[in-house]
Amino acid sequence: MANDSKNIGSIVERYSKALLELSIESKNMEEVQKDIQNIMDLIETSEDFRRVLKSPILSRNDQKQIIEKVFSNISISKMVLKFFIVVSTNRRSFIIDRICKRFLEMEKDYKGEVRAEIISTEAPEKDILSKIEKIIKDTIKSEVNLTYKIDKSIIGGYILNIGSVMLDGSIRSKLQGLRVLMKGTK
Repeated sequence: MANDSKNIGSIVERYSKALLELSIESKNMEEVQKDIQNIMDLIETSEDFRRVLKSPILSRNDQKQIIEKVFSNISISKMVLKFFIVVSTNRRSFIIDRICKRFLEMEKDYKGEVRAEIISTEAPEKDILSKIEKIIKDTIKSEVNLTYKIDKSIIGGYILNIGSVMLDGSIRSKLQGLRVLMKGTK
């Protein structure tokens, strides 16, 4: 089983590297990065689509047709569409999510930039986002790509992810901390 996991990891690495090289060669890294992010958002939000990708029952042709139809509905470039059609034709659609994640990591390394994400209960204003981005950029002395995500479950406050570092200033985490403290006082 561990050997299968290692093999899948090397397959993911090869496909991700191939996609990165294609995007560099075609000089449209920005477009490919946006396409990959759209695919990741789709996979994250659609349980049905995740089931299609993981299904061992669907034929290569069925998966190819579904991927072609779904990806064309979310405005994916022809190059990325063709790439993932090849992936599905090779019966590798079950690792599309991992290929996308690894591609984004490789693309970030290639550009030498740090990705940061702020999670809050509502969309931050653009000037606030640019101030946060500037503070991060000045602090880490590197280019920063700051995105935001809305998550009502954090109740209030924010969560800031910078690379692998997470700064959690959410009310949800503060309440969880209080809950732990309260258990100790009984």
